[in-house]
Amino acid sequence: MALTACSAGPPPVDPSSPEVRAAALAKGAEDDVAEGRLRDGLDGYREAARLVPGEDKYQSRAAELRAAFVTSLQAEAEAALARGDLASARRSALALVEVDPDSPAGYHVLASAAEAEGRLEDAWAAAQTAHARAPADAALAEALASLAMKTSRFAEAEALYGGLAKSSRAMRERQAAARLEFRVQNLPDMARKAAAAPRITRAQLSTLLVTLVPEVASARVPPGADVAIDALDRPERGALVKAIALGFFSVSKETHLVGADAPVLRSEMPGQLRRLAALLRGRDDACFVAPAALATCGILPDTASRQVSGREAFAAIDLTLRLAR
Repeated sequence: MALTACSAGPPPVDPSSPEVRAAALAKGAEDDVAEGRLRDGLDGYREAARLVPGEDKYQSRAAELRAAFVTSLQAEAEAALARGDLASARRSALALVEVDPDSPAGYHVLASAAEAEGRLEDAWAAAQTAHARAPADAALAEALASLAMKTSRFAEAEALYGGLAKSSRAMRERQAAARLEFRVQNLPDMARKAAAAPRITRAQLSTLLVTLVPEVASARVPPGADVAIDALDRPERGALVKAIALGFFSVSKETHLVGADAPVLRSEMPGQLRRLAALLRGRDDACFVAPAALATCGILPDTASRQVSGREAFAAIDLTLRLAR
């Protein structure tokens, strides 16, 4: 009996046991990896780790392969984007999302592909998800802010650029642009059209002045003020009358016209803004002596164009108000 007991070998291995099946899966997974099939290798190690939850080596190897696979997919997706193969980029991105749903990488590529195809709402949704996965990532925040501007979400764009502006002057300028667009978006209809004009007219500038400056809106028109015949019977009549009464524009003694539809010249703007500043605080300022001075003070760009756009006029009035107050 003793001899029989000593000569007995180890118990037979059960080929159906979790440990044996996991080891076989791991071996097959390594073969897949050696042949470049990272996804199959990852799936094999994930199944091995599921079969033997207490075996750390399977979980560790699965994590290594997942990182390698994510890196590979991200490189594929970005290369496809660069060559304009949006379908391939999207396939790689969707695989990325499946393998690593907590990473922003796949969603960022999906946003870029959708934007390239002109599907801006889809791009916004994907970029939002990417940003939510990594809120501290400045590149993702900037990409989302850019899409916010393109989809007219100016309040969101201002908030995003505001977070980036602490360390970048360029972001501060973009934040200011987003703030301007948000304010334009919420203007009354006539003022919004004035702000959108490629070349603002005297009537439109009068509308902006009355809309943006309470002191202009509430100013009393003295009796006997000049009346321009081209200000009558038009929607901007009240604004033009106030602008004329406050000295922003003059009426021709010969024709009795103010030139309501004449474009505002860039050379006129220093005088207009100087008058506005004086109305607000009763004194002059070196920023308003010439177009070049306006540009130096950041109020109005000094460009080759003789006319002023509505956006430029809106921003100049806004900056003058801030300077004066």
